[in-house]
Amino acid sequence: MEGIFIVYSRMSKLRNPEEEIARLNEKLKEYERLIDELSTPIIPSVIPNTILVPLTGALNEKRLDDIKTRVLFSIQKQQGDTVLIDFTGISHLEVETLGLPYLIHQIGEIQSGLKLMGVETIFVGFSPKFAHDIISSGVDTSRFITHATFRDGLRFLMKKKGLEFKQVEPLS
Repeated sequence: MEGIFIVYSRMSKLRNPEEEIARLNEKLKEYERLIDELSTPIIPSVIPNTILVPLTGALNEKRLDDIKTRVLFSIQKQQGDTVLIDFTGISHLEVETLGLPYLIHQIGEIQSGLKLMGVETIFVGFSPKFAHDIISSGVDTSRFITHATFRDGLRFLMKKKGLEFKQVEPLS
């Protein structure tokens, strides 16, 4: 009985419950925006004019739409010419839940939008199972630039842009 009284006591102190609900809903929307932003980091690369997009966690229609929007606006803002999208953190279960045809369609839309902006898209990190399923579905993968790993994708970009890492001797 004491717990009920405490809840009632707190509720009775509210001046306007509707205002409080509206305030809490705004706070909830703010937290949802923050989660969306953190769930798809857009990382400026050490390679000039390149952004990195590591994908992890659950994929759903809303999240893929958010990823598409964030990538398109981020590349324009950063004046980039290349986006590297890493699927290493996406499991086969995530793909099955979303549906392979839908995911492939969304990947194609991201690439098409970027291509219209003059931006090259490189995909990395497809698991063997994911790659097998894509090929088995009959999708024409010739339009995709892919590399097995994030490291391979970065090496490709560095070579393409005429960059290389050099070991520097420490100053004595």
